[in-house]
Amino acid sequence: MNIWTTLGINLIIFILFWLVVFFVPHKISVAGTPQGFSEKQCVINNITLNYVEGPKNGLPFLLIPGQMESWQGYKSVMPELARKYHVFSVDLRGHGRSTRTPGQYSYNICGDDLKQFIAQVIGEPAIVSGLSSGGVLAVWLGAYAPEWVRAVISEDPPMFSSIYPRITEERYMRRMFQVAIDNLGSPTGPNLEAYLANSGAPKEGQEELLMVPPAVLKILMALYAVNRRLKPNQPYDVPFLPFEMRVGVKFFMEYDVDFSKATIDGRLSRDFDPLAALKKVKCPMLLMQAHWSRHAYWGLLGAMDSQDVDQIKSLVKNLRYAFIDSSHGIHIGEPAWYLQQVEIFLQEVNADSL
Repeated sequence: MNIWTTLGINLIIFILFWLVVFFVPHKISVAGTPQGFSEKQCVINNITLNYVEGPKNGLPFLLIPGQMESWQGYKSVMPELARKYHVFSVDLRGHGRSTRTPGQYSYNICGDDLKQFIAQVIGEPAIVSGLSSGGVLAVWLGAYAPEWVRAVISEDPPMFSSIYPRITEERYMRRMFQVAIDNLGSPTGPNLEAYLANSGAPKEGQEELLMVPPAVLKILMALYAVNRRLKPNQPYDVPFLPFEMRVGVKFFMEYDVDFSKATIDGRLSRDFDPLAALKKVKCPMLLMQAHWSRHAYWGLLGAMDSQDVDQIKSLVKNLRYAFIDSSHGIHIGEPAWYLQQVEIFLQEVNADSL
């Protein structure tokens, strides 16, 4: 076998390897809908809301994504929930395929969108579960649309930390919103590489953030570019990357950064009092908390500190609390734990009688 034959065989093996890498499907893909689910759209409050609906297997169960998240974030838990419940998940205005409404983002506006969605699309009271700002909106529904809510599941909500003016004091949280504004809101489109390059993570004992090494970032962006060309219908399903990273790219690319601006400048929480809202929640509520800490310079790293949790416990009487040492998006990073906690909670409150 001469050298040219050897090189040819190695080249063929190399090409076949990369074809397999790019075309072998992930266990959970960002593209498509889970089996039994369909993606739909409706007009609510003069805007279009994009949502998915599962089979009618039980009580309505509404999943509310967090800020910078669309319904695909729940793909890891939707099939299991759909065994017992009639699952819905909606893209909030400014997210995913729903209408962007710059200047019109607030908890009260988004809360009314969801209230009308339950009334007009679901048609009966639902169990509502939301992450982060979606967790705040789940509380909003329990407080201000109690006739449409059977139970509230609030997943690591920044119930007080994202509320103006406290958001101005939490340096890291405010910085992350600003990084999104600066790099994902360009008139020429979101700059994913710049967003990732400038995000950074705090390190204990120092003010300087840990950044993604430029070489690693270049490899990630190259994989993303090649994947987008080879699989234009699955642009986010980059090989090697875990689901939370792949779906995160989708979130970044399909988000109206005015939602982040509204968080920082106080429009999101205008005329919304979290203390008053929590006092009004009379239905059963599950509060999930993820890992948190306090940094000497950057402030709260997470959504809630222990004082925030204690305050929620003091205001909501029918409350179950659960903690996990995980990242903020619990249902994405720890789907089995999320499902377990939901099951325990709903068994305790007897979901059949809700």
